[in-house]
Amino acid sequence: MSMFTKSALRTTSMASRSMVARQTMARRAYTQPTAGEQIRELFKSKPVPVDAYPIIAITIMMSSYAGYMLTKHIREDHDHVRWAPGQGGVKFQLPGEQ
Repeated sequence: MSMFTKSALRTTSMASRSMVARQTMARRAYTQPTAGEQIRELFKSKPVPVDAYPIIAITIMMSSYAGYMLTKHIREDHDHVRWAPGQGGVKFQLPGEQ
C-alpha cells in the first residue's frame, strides 16, 4: 500500500469514528433517564453492600416522614410557629418563664 492510501484510510476511519461519536452524543442528549433508572444506575455504579439495605431503607423512610411532618406542621401551625413569635396573636413564652 502506498503512503497516500494509508493516509487516506486513516483519515476516513478517524472521520467516521468522530461522526459516530457525535451521533451517539446527540442521541444520548435526547434520551432523558427516568428517576428509577437514575437510582438503579447509582446503585450499580457504586455498589452498596446488601447488609446496608435495611439501614438505607429505614433512613429514607424516616427522612421522608420528617419532611412530611415538617410541612404539615408549617401548614397547620403557620400562625404561631416558634421562629416567628410575634405573629398570630399567641404569646410566646419560654418554658422557664412564668
